[in-house]
Amino acid sequence: MDAYHAWMALPLKPSNVWGPSHLLPRYLEQELSRHVLRNIARFCLRAHSLRVETSCWQIHNRLCDKCDLHDVQDKEHVLFLMPLLRMCYLRRRFGEQFARCTGRTYIGDTGAFYFDNIGAKDVKLFLLKQTYKSFLFLSETMDIFCLAGSVHQAQQSTHLAEGLNPL
Repeated sequence: MDAYHAWMALPLKPSNVWGPSHLLPRYLEQELSRHVLRNIARFCLRAHSLRVETSCWQIHNRLCDKCDLHDVQDKEHVLFLMPLLRMCYLRRRFGEQFARCTGRTYIGDTGAFYFDNIGAKDVKLFLLKQTYKSFLFLSETMDIFCLAGSVHQAQQSTHLAEGLNPL
């Protein structure tokens, strides 16, 4: 929850201000499809199939299985560093979202790119943009990674959700 609050949540109102202390996340105020809203919520709540999360309930390491960088497959890796061609083309389509980021590596003459390295500050600034196009980029990223893991998630036990003891 700390990661969600640090990257996506809006600040709480001071206690001396009348009304609720919290505001709706910006993506809930945008004209986005239900599919995009679902993907953004999954991204924000870490309910996705990136290996950094699935390693909590499956036995495997957290390293990316889609590239040869041997990095942990987390949000930073997927959004910026991963040289997977599909992600590079997606970054190219949403290139204006990455205008302030430096260190691009281009793939041939395609215009597709990834980053050699990126700082935590750059990741935070990117996620704090919260624009319509940045939400679409995050949603399409979740489509790439969550659809690949949807079979595993569909087969995941729901004992805890049903109130049953899995042991």
